Amino acid sequence: MYKLLLPLFLMFLFAGCAPEVEKKEPQQLPLWLSKHDSFHAVGSSDVNFQGVYTQRLEAINRAKSDLSHRVESYISSVYQKESKTNKNNISTRIQEKVKSISNIFLKESYQIDAYIDAQRRLYVLVGISKAKVYNVFGDKTELPSSEATLPILQTRSFDKKELMQSKCYSKNILETIETKSDLYQNMPIWFFRPNQGGVIGSIGIAEKERGRSYTKQKSAAFIFAKSDLSKRQKTQISSEYELYKILHDRVSGESFETSSIVRSATKVQQIVQKDIWLDPKSCELYVWAIKKG
Repeated sequence: MYKLLLPLFLMFLFAGCAPEVEKKEPQQLPLWLSKHDSFHAVGSSDVNFQGVYTQRLEAINRAKSDLSHRVESYISSVYQKESKTNKNNISTRIQEKVKSISNIFLKESYQIDAYIDAQRRLYVLVGISKAKVYNVFGDKTELPSSEATLPILQTRSFDKKELMQSKCYSKNILETIETKSDLYQNMPIWFFRPNQGGVIGSIGIAEKERGRSYTKQKSAAFIFAKSDLSKRQKTQISSEYELYKILHDRVSGESFETSSIVRSATKVQQIVQKDIWLDPKSCELYVWAIKKG
């Protein structure tokens, strides 16, 4: 009897002493993944062997493709209400105008937020300015009452020790990299929200290539970020002019007056590096650039 009970007793004893397995809380997905209006769209992309730059670009392009359909559908509905007809009866001229306006708005779309799930799939929320839509169509009742709901991010401070353990560069070079922003999902918060607090920003990502110095990698990342921001600025100016030509018979507000377009074209804003971060594992270098002033 003793021999039979002893194994059972030992099993009970060790089971009681065994540490409890920590239960992981399920990931709380951003609300915008499943709920967003006609002025926002979500695109996603799996991990790409070419790096985060390519993965992010794919996600953004997919979001813009969906956003194009959403915006075009919204503008069509506005013209349908004006003409009190259905989509099939809208004239070819109006259909062309709808397409042109949609393309202009789409050019000015920008990243609002992003999220990375447990499988490292990247989701990007892209949107356009509702204020501009209101300026064009002038009816507040046509606009949704609220912006996309952005969750409060649980961030942590950047730890230089993590960077110093990286094998990407020598300790002397790693010591010069100063990341100012807090991290979310182990990446700087501006990777997810490059336009935050009223700041218009862009991201440049450069891979570490064999034979290329840190200085050149940093320069490449900044060029990518600067190029993207400059393109957005020029697009905004040209879009103002294109909209003015298409909608001059119904546009109200100073933002679409010729004088305003001229002032925008002559105003040059300097682009500066706001922050920098090196992924200690992949060795990809991230630069956050903003318009100064």
